[in-house]
Amino acid sequence: MSIRKKYSGFTLIELMITLALVGIIVGLAAPSFATLIANSRLASTSNDVVGALNYARSEAVKTGRNVIVNPAAGSNWANGISIWIDRNGDGSMDVPPATPDSEEIRRIPEAPGSVTVTASSSGAAVSNFVFTGAGNSSGAVTIQVCDDRSGESGREITITLGGRVRGEDFTC
Repeated sequence: MSIRKKYSGFTLIELMITLALVGIIVGLAAPSFATLIANSRLASTSNDVVGALNYARSEAVKTGRNVIVNPAAGSNWANGISIWIDRNGDGSMDVPPATPDSEEIRRIPEAPGSVTVTASSSGAAVSNFVFTGAGNSSGAVTIQVCDDRSGESGREITITLGGRVRGEDFTC
């Protein structure tokens, strides 16, 4: 009487077919994942900007002082956004160590990846704008958040003269 051993497991052919199918599925999913990441970057940056602008307006009303919003570095809004109160009225932001405490109350970090942020008023570029102690804006400003995908939707954030901040989809 001969005893046969029963082996369990996968054959080499079954394993190769499975790996080929997994490779095909990953290949199909990768472009969708890249789009998901790009859309997430746009949404995240847009939400950061809207939240910071609402914060700036509320701080202006709370303190009864002007709150200035401008690019964190140079004139490129994609390098980050700085929000500050001009406590000494000199028109420039004081940062430590020049002063004991910074006038900056919030900073939005640099936009991720290929996301661009631009600000304009009546078609002209804006270097800064102010929320007054009454909650009004120094001008009607439009901030556009886009990326390098042409024809894709981005976000347009509008600040009215009354200080209201609103965001909506638009085509870049």
